[in-house]
Amino acid sequence: MIIAKVTGKIVATVKDAGFDGKKLAVVHAHIIKDGKLTPGQTVLVANDDLGAGEGDLVVVTQGSSARMAPSMKSCATDAVVVALIDRIDADGNVVFKKGGN
Repeated sequence: MIIAKVTGKIVATVKDAGFDGKKLAVVHAHIIKDGKLTPGQTVLVANDDLGAGEGDLVVVTQGSSARMAPSMKSCATDAVVVALIDRIDADGNVVFKKGGN
C-alpha cells in the first residue's frame, strides 16, 4: 500500500460503463524520510469512492488488491483509495496528524 496526497481529480464524461458513478483522483505518493512525510516521484490515478478531497492524505492499494475493494468488483482498476489518513506514527513520532502538527 502507498501513502499519497490527493492533488486533483479527473473528470471523464466518456468512460467504460464500470466507471459510472465513480470518482477518479490524482494522487502523489509520499515517503517517510528523516521522520518527515516527503513527496516521492510517483503520481497515480486512483478510483476514489471514499470522497477524498484535494490535499487529503490517503492510503492507496494497487494491482490485484485494488480489485478486492467491494465497490471495484465490476471496474477495470489498478489503484484504489482505501482509507483517509487521520494520523501517521513512525519511529515513535507523530509524522502526520490531520488538522494540525
